[in-house]
Amino acid sequence: MKSKDLSGSSKSSFASLRISLDSALKGKSAKESEGVASDLFAVVSALDSSTGLRRALTDPARDDGAKAALVQDLFGKAISPSTLSLIESAVSLRWSSPSDVADAIERLAVEALAASAESSGEIDRVEEELFAIARLIASESELKSNLNDGKFTQDAKGALLRSIFASAISSSSAKVLDAIIAGRRGRSFERTIAFYANTIVARKERTIARVTSAVPLGDKQRTRLSETLERHFGRKIRVDVTVDRAVLGGISVRIGDELIDGTVISRLVDASRALAGRQVAGKR
Repeated sequence: MKSKDLSGSSKSSFASLRISLDSALKGKSAKESEGVASDLFAVVSALDSSTGLRRALTDPARDDGAKAALVQDLFGKAISPSTLSLIESAVSLRWSSPSDVADAIERLAVEALAASAESSGEIDRVEEELFAIARLIASESELKSNLNDGKFTQDAKGALLRSIFASAISSSSAKVLDAIIAGRRGRSFERTIAFYANTIVARKERTIARVTSAVPLGDKQRTRLSETLERHFGRKIRVDVTVDRAVLGGISVRIGDELIDGTVISRLVDASRALAGRQVAGKR
């Protein structure tokens, strides 16, 4: 089943699930995040195998409790509690098409792999290596032909990719490559690699706060801003500052496709200070 861009209610539902995924992954090790990804891929496989199941879990006329019970019956013993909670959240949301829920969960699975690479300190290398693999496949006509040749089994194509790349890439990239081989969902290898790479880039962008400030920020200000954003978003945030004296409000922050204005930043910093003050007072 080919994934597509999410739109309408599915787009907003996925945005909500992303926040839930960030919460589920918070504090998890690379191995634990990889486990979440594995669980999510297993759910995608189950959804892809049954049109009836996708419809049952996305039917807006069906009670959310009944959907959650079905999720529990199907996956309760097969996946971790945190992943199960994610799936229960997914089926409680609105989807433009029954197939969209599987596409959204696949994206979450790839983002969980990206989070695992982040924890291992290999996210930049994974991004570079995936795009390098894509470029090599595009430039090598014989390899591209073999990967798209129907006379070769998917196992044979996967073995071919592993034989070429597995020893030359990072362990995190090798795990992503294994996921690509196992979960093309009707796409070509080239399209699947591009989908994974772009999803990982989007995840990576959501860990960088691109700050535009009217004045330079000192080290303490950068640290305070980073800690405030991490507390707000529930994930590690790296601050990248550009000085522009014309910026309105003194400061603006963009994380991924979300723009936060100076007023909101001020409120977050004030709330962070107040929380820190209460924590200090509580220890006395």
